[in-house]
Amino acid sequence: MQTPICKICLKSGILCQGCSQKLKEGKISKLELNISLALFELSKKHKELDQLIFKRAVDSDGLIILVVGAGQIPLLIGRRGRIVQELENILKSKVRIVEEGSTEKKLIQDLLTPADVLGINILYTKSGDEYRVRVPRQHMRRLPKNKEKLEAALSKLTNKNYTIIFE
Repeated sequence: MQTPICKICLKSGILCQGCSQKLKEGKISKLELNISLALFELSKKHKELDQLIFKRAVDSDGLIILVVGAGQIPLLIGRRGRIVQELENILKSKVRIVEEGSTEKKLIQDLLTPADVLGINILYTKSGDEYRVRVPRQHMRRLPKNKEKLEAALSKLTNKNYTIIFE
């Protein structure tokens, strides 16, 4: 398993000098540290997590978004969603998983699942580009969190301004 902190720190539970320096400099966050430790504990029970590549995590007001390597989402979800459910219980928060390097539409679809994404429109304004994510009105209740929290999460992940619109 690859995480932002080294294997020695995962096994011992104590940060080495290099990892503590990363934490001080802000290269890794306290949230990523806690998630790495939780994933290490889960990997003892679920051997498929040994192949996982955990890149980073973003917390958006009660919604934690994990960024993993390409094609790694099924590993973290597990059979019948058991692994991600255990992770949610450990973290006491809702968890969403997205792939690093995926297209913008795939990233948004992974985050908004089980709601569908009709499309993404770009508005070119003087103040900068604004991205509008179009979702069917009947899928409003399917969103994992409220609209504002999801917009903030998308903005943190991609450093762009997003607005979710229901059609």
